[in-house]
Amino acid sequence: MRTATVPRVSDSAPLVRETSGTAWEYSDPVTVDRFLWTSPERQPQTTVRALYDDNALYLHYEVTDRHSHATATTLNGPVWEDSCVEWFASPRPSSDEAYFNFEVNCVGTFHLAYGSDRPNRNLVDLKTADAVRVRTSIDGPTKTPRPDDEGWWVAATLPFDALSALSGVDVAPSPGTRWHGNFHRLRSRPEPLYAAWNTVDAPEPDFHRPAAFGELRFR
Repeated sequence: MRTATVPRVSDSAPLVRETSGTAWEYSDPVTVDRFLWTSPERQPQTTVRALYDDNALYLHYEVTDRHSHATATTLNGPVWEDSCVEWFASPRPSSDEAYFNFEVNCVGTFHLAYGSDRPNRNLVDLKTADAVRVRTSIDGPTKTPRPDDEGWWVAATLPFDALSALSGVDVAPSPGTRWHGNFHRLRSRPEPLYAAWNTVDAPEPDFHRPAAFGELRFR
């Protein structure tokens, strides 16, 4: 099981690409480098940073991508079919395997849910989703691949009040709290690509595997 540290910051992390000179420089980056189920010609790099404060969890993804695309434009749509990154996390791993899945495509459309397994998901509603902030380097509402594609970044603010409303439990962490979770990268074309931070042992593509989560340590 891999371990990632989520440092606490005193100020909110800005939703920008730059990491130096911002709160993001206090993060401990991890890489999504376990390529699964297919053998892509290239294994593009994905770097993830995570921070938190009293109010929210902050996520930052830097993605190398020569074929970025997106067609999903609605909340909780099939963003996993696009150039997409994900964060899955179980906030109470010692007593409950229920977990969040936050999935966002390269133009910032996201899917957010909570539940015990893939079939039993409680999707975020419009009111709660309105508190989530996402910023990306690619303007939407859709994206088609271009010859000059090189990559993209996306950053998000996930308020703990919103996560608690979705899950029905108080999930705000404090120093020493440990969650289980994983970070993913995927796309469906031009060739399928699936990658994870903590490897997933499954016979076919399926990231809804809490047993495959690593550990997220809030510091």
